[in-house]
Order: sequence, then C-alpha cells, then structure tokens
Amino acid sequence: METQETIVQINWWEVALGLAGGLALFLYGMVQMTNGLKAAAGNRLTNFLAKMTRNRWTSLTAGAGITAVIQSSSITTVLVVGFVSAGLMEFSKTLGIILGANIGTTITAQIIAFKVTESALLIVAVGYVLTTITKFRRLKNYGYILLGLGLVFLGMNLMTRATMPLRSYEPFMEVMKNTALPVYGILFGAFFTALVQSSSATTGVVIVLASQGLLNIETGVAMIIGANIGTCVTALLAAIGKPRPAVQVALAHVLFNSLGAIIFAFLIPQLSELVADISKNDVGRQIANAHTIFNIGNALLFIGFTKSVAHLIKRILPDKAPADRTVPLLDDYYLKHANLALDMVEKTLKEMGQDLVHIASDSIPLAIRGTRSDLDDLRKRDDILDSWHERILSYISQIQQKELSEHEMERVRRQTDIANIIENAGDLYTTSVVEAAEHRLKLGFEVSEETHKMLLDLYEQANAYLADAITAFQEKDKPKAESVTESKDQFAEDHAKVHRHVYSRLADSEEHRVSIIRFEVELLEVARRLHSLARRIARRAIGAIEKDSIKGK
Repeated sequence: METQETIVQINWWEVALGLAGGLALFLYGMVQMTNGLKAAAGNRLTNFLAKMTRNRWTSLTAGAGITAVIQSSSITTVLVVGFVSAGLMEFSKTLGIILGANIGTTITAQIIAFKVTESALLIVAVGYVLTTITKFRRLKNYGYILLGLGLVFLGMNLMTRATMPLRSYEPFMEVMKNTALPVYGILFGAFFTALVQSSSATTGVVIVLASQGLLNIETGVAMIIGANIGTCVTALLAAIGKPRPAVQVALAHVLFNSLGAIIFAFLIPQLSELVADISKNDVGRQIANAHTIFNIGNALLFIGFTKSVAHLIKRILPDKAPADRTVPLLDDYYLKHANLALDMVEKTLKEMGQDLVHIASDSIPLAIRGTRSDLDDLRKRDDILDSWHERILSYISQIQQKELSEHEMERVRRQTDIANIIENAGDLYTTSVVEAAEHRLKLGFEVSEETHKMLLDLYEQANAYLADAITAFQEKDKPKAESVTESKDQFAEDHAKVHRHVYSRLADSEEHRVSIIRFEVELLEVARRLHSLARRIARRAIGAIEKDSIKGK
C-alpha cells in the first residue's frame, strides 16, 4: 500500500516539465554566458591563439585557456579551422588545441559543483540590471555573463526540484540499479549529449541526479565518459558539408574522445574511487572532478601523438583544391565568429589583389599587340574578379548583421572600400583598355616600337605602385604605403613625358594617325587613373595603420 501511495503522489507531468524547463534554462544560460564571455574577450582570443601555437604543449594550454574563458569548445574549433584555412597554422598544431579545449569545457562542471545555486535569482537580477541600465559595452558584456550564469544555476535548481520525488519512488530506483552497468551509462551519456548538443548540459544533469541519490558515482562517471563521445559525434555531424579543415578537426575530435572513452571505460572503478577519496561526501564535486580528470588524462595520453594522428587524418581526408577559391575562405561556417570571418575576407582580398596584379601585367602588352582571343580571355578574368567582388560584399553584409565592436566595424568599412577599389581597377584594365584595343583591331593599325616601349614602362610603373599599395594595405606596411602616396609628382612627370611624345607625332602622315593617338591617349588616361587608385589604396592603408597604432596605445 505504501508503494502504491508513493506512485499516486508522483506527478509525472510536473517531473517532465521541471526537467525540460530546467534544461532549457540551463542551455539558454550557457548561450548567454558564452556570448558575454566572447564579447568581453574580444579580438584578444584570436591574437592569443595565434601566438600560443609554438609547440604541442603551448597549443594544449591555449586550447584549455580559451575554452575555459568562453566556455564553448565549438567557438575554439571555429577559430582553429579558420587559422588552418587562412594558412596561418599547420593542421598538426590544431590537435593540441582541440585536446586543450576538452579540458577547458570542464570548468562549467566545476562551477556548477560549487553549491551557489541558491544565489541564482540574485545573479540573474544583477546581470539583468547591468544589461539594461548601463550604456557601457563592457559592463553590458559582464551583465550577460552574470545573467547566463544565473540562468544556468536556476536551471539546475529546477531540475533538482523536479527529480526530488524520484528518490522515494522504488520502481524508478530499481530501474536505476538494474542499469548501473558502465556500458549503459556511457550509451546514455553519448545519446543525451548528441540530443541536447551540450556536454556541459549532460554534466549538469548527471550532477543533479547523483546529488539526489538517483545515480551512484560509477554510473555518473560512465555517463560523463559517454558525454565526451556524444559531443564529438555532434561536432562531426555539424562539420559535414563544411570546409575540409573543419571536417578534419572534427574527425580528430572523434578519434581522441572515442579512443579515450574506450580506455577509460576499463578504469571507471578506479576513477570513481579516486574522486571519492578526493571529495568525500560531495557527489556533485566528485562528478565534476571525474570530468576534469578524464579530459586531462585523455589530453596527456594523446598529446605525444598529434603529428601521427594529423598524418592519419590527412590520409583519410586529404586536402582538396576547389574550383572556386572563395568557397573555403568565405564559408558561412566562419560567421560564428565575426573577427574570424573578417580574417577570411582579408585573405580573399589578398588573393583578389594578386589576381588584379596578374591582369595588370598582361593587359597592356595584349592591348597593343594582342588578338581578339587574347582580349576575350582578359574579359573572362575580369568576370572572375567581379564575381569575387560580389561574393565579398554579400559576405560582409552577413557579418554586419552581427553585433560588431567598433574595431570590427572599422575593418568592415576598410575591407568594403578596398574590394570596391580593386574591382574598379579591374574594370579599368578590362573595359577601357580592352575597348581601346578592339578599336585598334577594327582599324588594323599598330603602335610604333618607341611608343610601345614608353607605354609599357609607364604601365609597369603604375602596376608596381598598385601592387605595392595592395601589399601595404594587407601587410600594414606604412613605409611602403607612404612611398606610393609620395610618388604623385614623379609619376605625373613621367606621364607628361609620354603624353608629349604622343602629341609630338600628331603631324606624321601615316594612315590612321588620329586614331592611333586617340588609342595611345586612352591608354595614358587609364595609367593615370590606375596610379590614382594605387594612391587611394595607400592612403587607406596609412589611415588603418595609424588607427590601429592609436588603439594599441
């Protein structure tokens, strides 16, 4: 009769609603806290990560440190993939960061294990006040961090209250005893993590259940190990269709976590006994410590094999060169982190600038001596530049939809400007120059050798300034940019010299003399406008360098 009475007293709807609502608050709190932490850390994340990859140990430290700060291994992974895609980091060095990221995620469990959940409402209130009354971005970010943390604790409270009745419900306790085998715990942890897509949420639920006496420590540890499998499987599924480095990193994650889970599955009794000795009479702390010890042990186990694993993954998933180079660089995958997405735009602009320089070196010889087929090829190359320009502006538009810092907004403005200038320069070569060349072919005249040489020399000069300006902008080379801006008088003098030569031959009696001069003057005007664009890029470069310098001070 007593058991039946207990059964009647359990309101399964309330239990389910409490668990679902608590979990939803927990997950939403994690998102808010992560966004606040990421915004507060700003661009320092990428700078820190770029500097801390000298060897596998510093990479491990960097991965753990960044993930501990932002509480999101997925953001760390996006940053890593971005560095590989941009050619700033070798793939083998990313594996230490991934192992470190697993360690960094355990900080959430350690925070949860502190018995401060009763302060949840106070933390939520303080966080909300900071996000609404202050106009200072930094304080707002701190407010979002506190608001998210408070919601995490509030979600924990709701789940704890929802599961309290289960402690006295004998059928449930009997089921839990019968499923205490480690394999069940591992499978549950993996499935639940794949379902909610958060190993931190799984850890939180396990801590709640264990604290209520619904799980023994060994089952809890098994679920934590399973969560590490679930989180990497989720990452692998999310990487499908993404840039090749993203899939490679996800596969590395799967290998590390799965092999580590298999090894530690045989050590669950020993690990449970160890954490029980470390934190007596505190089940929540024991679960959190097991999570940390597992990930540290796993990292130490594989850190010596990162190069071998990288070689294996490269053989399974070799790099490929797509037909459209903008695809891997301007993938939506990188939009998860605005600063990284802007880095991808920077890299694409560099390639676009290099293509422009190649077009520049070919255009004048083809204009003066080329065939119609040559000119058609030149137009097609400009069409590619135009498509790059369109893709870049579309991608920047997507970046602008995010909440950007003042520094990031400035980068958006500079990149939009440089993309437009490069596209305009391409049009000058393949519209004005090609149209003039088609007029030459139609009339069938030729430019004299002397004029040909003078025009080539002038264009080589203009192209060199253009190439220097683009390099100065991309590499923040102020002296090179200044040399371009200071070239105005010298170029004007050289331009005037060729101009005088062209008009000095106006009185020649050869056929099509006026048409030839019109053709040569058109090329001179294009050269002048190209040099003007080069100086414009150089001025933008100097402005950007000076702003960054002031910001650094």
